[in-house]
Amino acid sequence: MPESVSPSSGADAVASAPAIYCPYADKDIPLGESNPEHIIPLAVGGLNSFTLPVSKDLNSRIGSEIDGALANDFLVMSQRDKHGVRGHSRKHPEFVTRNASDAVTGEPLQVTLGQRRGLRLWSPREERDVTGRGQKVNLQFSMDIDVELRFVAKVALSAGYYVYGDQFRNHVKHEDFRAIMNQRPNEMGETLKTIEARYDHRFREPETDNDRILRAMTSGFAPRSMVALIPNSNSLSVVVGILGYYLGMLNVPADPRRFPNADEFRMGHIIVLDKPLAIRDSVWKLLQMMSRPR
Repeated sequence: MPESVSPSSGADAVASAPAIYCPYADKDIPLGESNPEHIIPLAVGGLNSFTLPVSKDLNSRIGSEIDGALANDFLVMSQRDKHGVRGHSRKHPEFVTRNASDAVTGEPLQVTLGQRRGLRLWSPREERDVTGRGQKVNLQFSMDIDVELRFVAKVALSAGYYVYGDQFRNHVKHEDFRAIMNQRPNEMGETLKTIEARYDHRFREPETDNDRILRAMTSGFAPRSMVALIPNSNSLSVVVGILGYYLGMLNVPADPRRFPNADEFRMGHIIVLDKPLAIRDSVWKLLQMMSRPR
């Protein structure tokens, strides 16, 4: 991979401009009402060098509702634990649930599960560690199946503007990304009828060569996270992988004739978060590398 990433013209101008465009709000806002948004959060492999200024208020809400929820997803947490990826707290990630109980007595238990320290049990009633009693445990946890879709949409908005600047703002149907980011499908009502986005996700069995390429594209960079923006004949696809784990893809209508398609932009653009830098290159070069015999 060649040189470190730098924002496109739309993001280059923000440091000196009195106002910036916030892709989450879809409007220009005063620079003083913005703060840096980690396009990929630190907790799932992001870097401080891969940020974009956005609305403070929206950044706070999205960080809690979407970024935080994804970082605590059971399967994502297992990847974070495996690779020791810490967030702002700097604590080693472990899955924690208070929705557990002793299978015999019904006593409530808190369960902590991690690859480094294994399974640990805490009794809120006794206020002490009860690991090793040999008891059977009833354990329940839930997975938010909408959070990955909302996260991919959020990354598509911020990474799309970071890379393409005003070309993204003016020639992509990014309102679909925004609608998906802001609402769960069952909350959209009539808005759902206007959305033309197509989606692929981590739980769907790959059916085509293209599906398998997208998954290989993300797993090939394990344990790093990545974003790819791939213009098609009349649309833009955004692929998101975290810690070598394919999260999903969103495709929306776009006018790709307006996008650069040479050098590091040939056939699309890929950004790999390789500490301490975000590195970018063309999708064409990546496909060439993937096609070479090993």
